[in-house]
Amino acid sequence: MYFLFFVIPLILLIPVCLYMFFWFRRIFSLFPKISKRVGIILSAAFSFFCAYLSWPMYRFGGMVMIHFLAASIIIDIIYKMLHRKMGQVPEKWDKVYRSGIISILIVLSIMGYGVVNMRQVRETRYEITSDKVENSLRIAAISDLHLGTNMDADKLSEYCSKIVAEKPDIFLLAGDIFDENTEKEEMKKAAQIFGSVQSTYGTYYVLGNHDPNQYVNKPQYSMQELCYTLDEAGVTVLQDEVRNLEGLTVVGREDASRAGRKSTRELVKEAEEGNFILLLDHQPLELKENAEAGVDLQISGHTHAGQIWPTGILMQLLGVSELNYGYQKIDNMNTIVTSGIGGWGYPIRTGRHCEYIIVDIHA
Repeated sequence: MYFLFFVIPLILLIPVCLYMFFWFRRIFSLFPKISKRVGIILSAAFSFFCAYLSWPMYRFGGMVMIHFLAASIIIDIIYKMLHRKMGQVPEKWDKVYRSGIISILIVLSIMGYGVVNMRQVRETRYEITSDKVENSLRIAAISDLHLGTNMDADKLSEYCSKIVAEKPDIFLLAGDIFDENTEKEEMKKAAQIFGSVQSTYGTYYVLGNHDPNQYVNKPQYSMQELCYTLDEAGVTVLQDEVRNLEGLTVVGREDASRAGRKSTRELVKEAEEGNFILLLDHQPLELKENAEAGVDLQISGHTHAGQIWPTGILMQLLGVSELNYGYQKIDNMNTIVTSGIGGWGYPIRTGRHCEYIIVDIHA
């Protein structure tokens, strides 16, 4: 884990520095009064400063730098192709190229779109059928809010009011509702909001990988304090636990990041015979095994549907996530992976959209 999150990004900073050095050298070549030596010194200084802003690579600065590098390299390729075809690029276009303004404008446009997109929360609806339900069953669910990234508790209350208006039979929270950057008071406010959502069977919560605050040395609150606060607000936290309701069994798994969690097959043994089995698991993993265990519907989050394009596609291709987003039928199991109502790390989303989901199950 240390190698993945620190060593690899550190190694990647070497080519970043080299590329930015030559990028700045092109800019300073537009100013003939700047000597070659001074240009080299300034280019080196600015390239190291860019590397500093980019650390760590998975944070905001690194994300912006990756977009900038991609845009600049593509422009470099286009410029070289034009130069080879035309023999000589017109002087004004050559200056535009060397100024780097095109790369800057492209990145600003992408980041601007990402900021706007992060604040547009949609309602996404699914309809499935099952012979295990006598009447219709309506599920409302959210995941990956990471409270504080794109909304505070007051804004969250507005969306919960919209969910209440849908008259759900059950309200599900599929993990990473909070993270290491969530203020303690905001966490408490959100817990009260979730507890106030009216539904037939109540509100159920499973922890994600960020909820326990395991990525910081001095968390604002412990996992035990979080669970206690949710419980006091009337939210049921399921940690490898099962709840049998009228015609419905809710199975809530510990997150895959937690050692020693029970298997789905072991947990579903506690389900009442004939009940519709609903599995709440933060990460969309072990889908085939869950289907074989007899789960009727799995709801997960975690992927953010690739918050920054093309992360989601790459993660699914690499097998990190078995399903990046949306609906998939695996044997007799319906699987839904939501993109989440927020995002992690920075208030920018260039991959898909933010959402809460409504699932109607018909007989």
